[in-house]
Amino acid sequence: MKLPSPRRSLRLKLILASVIVEVLVFTALVVNGVRLTENQLLEQAKIRIDELTPVLNAALVGPLVEQDFGTLQGILDGTRREKAIAYLVLFSDSGKVVASSGWDMHQTLPPVEAEIQTENADGEDRFDSQMDIHLNGQKYGVLRFGMSTAFLTIATAQLLRQSVLIAAVGLALSITLLMGLGYWLTRHLGRLTRASEQVTSGNFVITLPIESDDEIGKLTAAFNLMSEVIRRRISELQYAEEVQKILLVEAHQEQARLASLLSAMNVGILFESADNRVIYVNPAFRRIWSIGDSVQLTGETTQEALRHSVNMRVEADLFSSQILHEFSSEDVNEGRDIATTDGRVLTQFTYPVCDKETRVIGHLWIYQDVTHERQTAERLIYFAERDSLTGLYNRHRFHEALSQMLAEAQRRELRGALLFFDLDGFKYVNDTYGHRAGDAILIGVASAVSTMVRRHEIFSRLGGDEFAVLAPNASEEDATRLAERIVQAISEIPFSFEEQPFSLTASLGLALYPQHGKDSDELMAHADAAMYQAKDAGKNAWRIYRPELGVSNEMLSRTVWSERIGHALENKLLRLHFQGIFKACDGALSHLEVLVRMQNSPSSTQMIMPGLFLEAAEKSKKVLDIDRWVLRESIMLLAQSPQIPPLAVNISAASFDDPTLSQLIAQTLAEFGVEPERLLIELTEIAAVSDLRDAQRFIEAMKKIGCRTCLDHFGAGFSSFASLKILNADILKIDGRFIRNIGNHHDNQVFVKSIVAVAGGLHKATVAEFVEDDESLAMLKTLGIDMVQGYRLDMPRGEHPALLGAIH
Repeated sequence: MKLPSPRRSLRLKLILASVIVEVLVFTALVVNGVRLTENQLLEQAKIRIDELTPVLNAALVGPLVEQDFGTLQGILDGTRREKAIAYLVLFSDSGKVVASSGWDMHQTLPPVEAEIQTENADGEDRFDSQMDIHLNGQKYGVLRFGMSTAFLTIATAQLLRQSVLIAAVGLALSITLLMGLGYWLTRHLGRLTRASEQVTSGNFVITLPIESDDEIGKLTAAFNLMSEVIRRRISELQYAEEVQKILLVEAHQEQARLASLLSAMNVGILFESADNRVIYVNPAFRRIWSIGDSVQLTGETTQEALRHSVNMRVEADLFSSQILHEFSSEDVNEGRDIATTDGRVLTQFTYPVCDKETRVIGHLWIYQDVTHERQTAERLIYFAERDSLTGLYNRHRFHEALSQMLAEAQRRELRGALLFFDLDGFKYVNDTYGHRAGDAILIGVASAVSTMVRRHEIFSRLGGDEFAVLAPNASEEDATRLAERIVQAISEIPFSFEEQPFSLTASLGLALYPQHGKDSDELMAHADAAMYQAKDAGKNAWRIYRPELGVSNEMLSRTVWSERIGHALENKLLRLHFQGIFKACDGALSHLEVLVRMQNSPSSTQMIMPGLFLEAAEKSKKVLDIDRWVLRESIMLLAQSPQIPPLAVNISAASFDDPTLSQLIAQTLAEFGVEPERLLIELTEIAAVSDLRDAQRFIEAMKKIGCRTCLDHFGAGFSSFASLKILNADILKIDGRFIRNIGNHHDNQVFVKSIVAVAGGLHKATVAEFVEDDESLAMLKTLGIDMVQGYRLDMPRGEHPALLGAIH
């Protein structure tokens, strides 16, 4: 039967209106979903870059400092392939390109962008940014990189297609349902028509009364039942659909975040099930264990997966049993080291994965390559205990070993011996042929004596030409035999400089425990006294300590000087003199070096130069009091007037060994209200490298306070350039032996030029001391020296013109 046109028109209007509403709703949902997803993808990209930045910094800073360009190139290439990075370009701190990957260096690099967009200014699917490569607050370079954002466009397009498809399907279903309902409902009578119209408008609560049991009544009952069913089903579907959407979105987001995080991590991750089957491994795990991407690991046992590695553990025979034992444990593994066949060291951690009922459902394995960190730690320990010139134990390590030997000897009632020796005539050779000749002698002596020292004995260089040997549980016969061999071996070492052959001898003193001392100070004093008894016997000899021989003339002189220094400190007979240090470029005064002098008496005008009393002060430890006096007087002087230029104060090795000195300097500066940058601390390079750990600690403490530091007599030792990697001083004062008459010595010119180049690369200033003529000054300017000091420019004096307006 053909329906009247008005009813057909109404049905069509209802269908068209519903379709339009659903189209608008679906469009709004699609647009909003795409916008939210794009924002989330942008946030994920930001997180990805934030996670990648410290990883790249940690990977690049070591090779960049060591200028290992091959390793840098390999890191950039590998990172670009694995991290979806368009290009990477690494610049040194000076702006020079040291490595690049993925960018034609003939083209100009794009500008750095502040925010991540789907397209950059050039219309490319890429985000251009940069990061500083730094370590311990020091910048070593800059990394420019372009992060591909193509995945944003792809993901947005995929979501748009999916959303449009879902909307189309939903719209088609809705149209079909409305048409079917309209067709069947319009056949009813007026009551059913009105009820249908209400249902069509969304009123599913309607219920019609059943007035008959005929077809109309049955139809009405069916309508009521249908209305109830539709009402219940729509409610269920709406709830289920919303829950499913929420869970699906959250699952996808969480999965994407977790995958990105695990892929960006530099540690190897392996998840396994309760039956020891591999569920997931990240790229770092394959890289650490050298397992190719084509090898399928999922589903294999963890033992089988690890056996794909080409770098199996060194302990191959124990590998299976240890893995089985560790996998059976449900406790958190504290970590263990694994040595691989290619020489690397990995750390392994194990964590159980539990469900809500705390049942173990699997394990998480974490692996990290710590080879570089372990090697760095070993090098630091080595430098902290070793003399950088000879490789022997340094003074700090010697005192530790002596204390340990005495404690062990007292506890177990053992014996022991201490041997002190220095080189006869070493000062003459050092002054005549220079520090390089002296260093060669010290290295030769260290090498010769090292072959005579047994494994449990400690051979140390205490400083200068002074050496010591600790012989735990040695009898007097063993100790005297060793002393005789050392003295004889040194006298037989051939030396030659400037085609002039000569030989050196040694004087050695021997003190036995417990006969000659029961503590370290007493034993060292008696070994030192025995050494001077050997010198009094004609040198090239050794002597066991004999108290009845008394003290030598040299020891007596040292005692006299110690008393004179104490008298000068008590009666204020020490005086400060000052010598200017000038900028080489324009001759302007940079700062003043503080020099100490001793006055004979309060009424005397004669000044005793430091060369006569400082050595004795160092031997008697009076130098600690002198250093503190000079520091306090200098800070007080700076406090008198802000017009006073910065002052440079020399610190002895014994002082910077004292861990309380830096605190004392900070307290004194605060007490007098002096800005730390006005005080510059100088310490000799030779003293610093003899105990790198204390020197490094002291320099870092000065930096925290705000005081600059200077390495004096730089270049005097063979280890000069090597020490710069550890001693982060601000200024290098080049040893005067390279400066005197530099215009006539090509070798010295080359050496000074090298120091200037290295210092400039490390952002350190240079000072040339002992500038005594115009020719040397002109030459130093051409070599790029920053500052100059010497009699040609200024003489040391007590009332320096730069201070006259401030001294009252």
